[in-house]
Amino acid sequence: MSHADSKVVWDGVARGYVPAEPLPIDPSLALHEAGTAEVDPVTFEVIRYALLNANVEHGQTLQRLCVSPVTMLTRDFQPSILTQRGELVFLGPYLQYFSNAQSLTVKWILEHRSADPGIAPGDMFLSNDPYVGTPHQPDTIVAAPVFTDGRLFCWVANVLHHSDIGGSVVGSFCVDAADIFTDPPAFPPFKIVEAGRLRPDMEQVFLRQSRLPNVVQMDLRAAISANTATVRKVEALIARYGADAVKTVMTRVLDAGEETFRQRLRQIPDGTWSHRLYAEASHTGDTGLYRYQLTVRKRGDELFVDNAGTDPQAGSINVTYAGLVGAFLSALTASLTPDLAGAYGGVYRLVHFDPVPGTLSCADFPAAVSPSGVFTMELLISLAGSVIAKMVACGPPELRDQALGPAQPHWYGTIIAGQLGSGAPYIAVNANNMIGALPAGSDTDGMDFGGHFWIPEGIASNVEETEQLYPMLCLFRRALPCGADGAGTWRGGRSITEAYVPWGTPGMAAALYIDDSFPKAVGPFGANPSSMGRVTIKHGVGLAERFAAGEVPQDVAALPGVEQPVDHKGPPLMLGPDSVIVWTGANNPGYGDPLARDPRDVARDTSQGWLDPAAATSVYGLVWDAEGAVDGAATAALRERRLAERLAAATPPVAGPPERAGSDVVLRPVGGELAVSLVDGRPAQWASLTGRALLGSVTDDYRSNCATRDTPVNDLALEFGTRPGRPGAAMLLREYLCPITGRRLTTELIRTGDTPVTDMLLAGEGR
Repeated sequence: MSHADSKVVWDGVARGYVPAEPLPIDPSLALHEAGTAEVDPVTFEVIRYALLNANVEHGQTLQRLCVSPVTMLTRDFQPSILTQRGELVFLGPYLQYFSNAQSLTVKWILEHRSADPGIAPGDMFLSNDPYVGTPHQPDTIVAAPVFTDGRLFCWVANVLHHSDIGGSVVGSFCVDAADIFTDPPAFPPFKIVEAGRLRPDMEQVFLRQSRLPNVVQMDLRAAISANTATVRKVEALIARYGADAVKTVMTRVLDAGEETFRQRLRQIPDGTWSHRLYAEASHTGDTGLYRYQLTVRKRGDELFVDNAGTDPQAGSINVTYAGLVGAFLSALTASLTPDLAGAYGGVYRLVHFDPVPGTLSCADFPAAVSPSGVFTMELLISLAGSVIAKMVACGPPELRDQALGPAQPHWYGTIIAGQLGSGAPYIAVNANNMIGALPAGSDTDGMDFGGHFWIPEGIASNVEETEQLYPMLCLFRRALPCGADGAGTWRGGRSITEAYVPWGTPGMAAALYIDDSFPKAVGPFGANPSSMGRVTIKHGVGLAERFAAGEVPQDVAALPGVEQPVDHKGPPLMLGPDSVIVWTGANNPGYGDPLARDPRDVARDTSQGWLDPAAATSVYGLVWDAEGAVDGAATAALRERRLAERLAAATPPVAGPPERAGSDVVLRPVGGELAVSLVDGRPAQWASLTGRALLGSVTDDYRSNCATRDTPVNDLALEFGTRPGRPGAAMLLREYLCPITGRRLTTELIRTGDTPVTDMLLAGEGR
């Protein structure tokens, strides 16, 4: 890493931890290194699936033993099996970016704990230190070494999210934190179990920080028990087949994953791809805008990733090196190697990170990071998904069509706290945004309510479970409509909205909520932005009278009362017995220009009641005849007028009208309207598909030869509006248009005054 030459080392103390190569391990710790045994194919598969199933059962054990809804129901955890040196062999189908956290933490333990206090059979280490490896403090790792014949054979580990581990805000998402000293406490790895015995002194140190010590204790004991059971399964496998045979399978699984990834990377031309996203409000009361950027360079069969262009660390919207790497790798493996079934360690070998330290996505100590689990990690996963989608689009169609694209940019939902009738405190982590939605692909609409690709097994609570656990009543849970948000040639998947009121309690406090003032993610190749997460809090709505009349209110806007202004990261808000809180998830981004969407698909969404007929016209240019059917000729004419209006309002390219590709020039689609011309089968120039406009060499930024149009994002459509004076007023949607047809080639959200980041460059026909 080129930045590693600075005075502050990447040690997990003053800066995020980057393991040295080779990893320095005290020689007193004997390692089992063999992995060259002859294993017949049948035995190989038996051992491979035994390891995979042991890890899956590890997750199922966690789910059964945990007591907090965020783990028991939502499954915000991850089990893994790692080699003796901390390389990932298998992770489960749960929160994907936890795998990197476990690998980093195990390597830190090997480097810093192998001599003192030592690593021995029956030990387990606990850590929630983001500068060592966890994404944020509630995500706590428990790692257990597995020994055979006195040698360290491998590791079994899990990470799970604890409901509250301290800090200035209930639930431990401290949006008001200025630094880590007002964040929840961060514990570097220490022994929580020694020689098979739980250390009650260290358990008490960890539990003492929590507002819910009994709940946290039960989940911690579940993590320890699940590790214990899995260690025994690995030991039984070693006893049956021999340590060398099991290690050989582990090694070959890693090597096979590496080779699979190499083969897929070789199908993509060398190039450079960048993307940028913006966040708002680094802490409570802040109205600033903040930039995150990722650039990926492919050279041969390796990837090089940096975050240059990201703003300096600020407030509580930071992540450390561990969070940056975990976010990128979870998006990468979901798009390029989902068929490896969690055997991603070999993939990780081919990805090299060179981050700029002291930035929002690679913060130095003592930056606050605790809210990253709902804000920054999701933003970085969405950012990584966007840049990976661009890279993969330059490869063959079979790779391009697998790319998942941008995820929801925040974790929408709430944390609500109060007291039960007994006087006992409760913290209700509303993780029902787990219902989620998936972004559109290059040839398909996004999946409505499709969850999140970075936590495949995550589920939402049933409404009845929430009402049973906490003193609140759900007025409704329903789907968001289609609209301008998420629109594209292929539209993004739809998400949900929910409304709750206090029930059987004099009140409760909303400790965490997200109300966007602008959309954070935009779809690839000309699509609209995703939804804005919204929160509405209204007081004095006359609930008792309506319930007495047999009515369950469904339209909060029509209720009487006073609406309380809500900010993106505000202070805790009190809800009385006659108050209601409504939150929305986000329709995910689409793919391609909305004016290129098949009218039959628009009509289908309208006939299902998902899309208002007027929105079909305003967003997609659809015209209806007197019988309510699509008027094909009128629709085509309206769309042509819209395209002409775009060009009339746009700034033409400085170089003037472009040359058109001749009929003999072969154009290969990249995404949406963007294509490349081919010379001897290699990319030569960027081009637009419909207009066949040549947009310059693939070694240059094609967007300099596009017509451009800027629109304040809050003025795009009602779906993107917000009250005046909020940070979103400074954000623009910039459209890059084919200068011949007016079709969108790409779009970006950009802060007023910022210089655009280069979108994509290829090595060209000479490379």
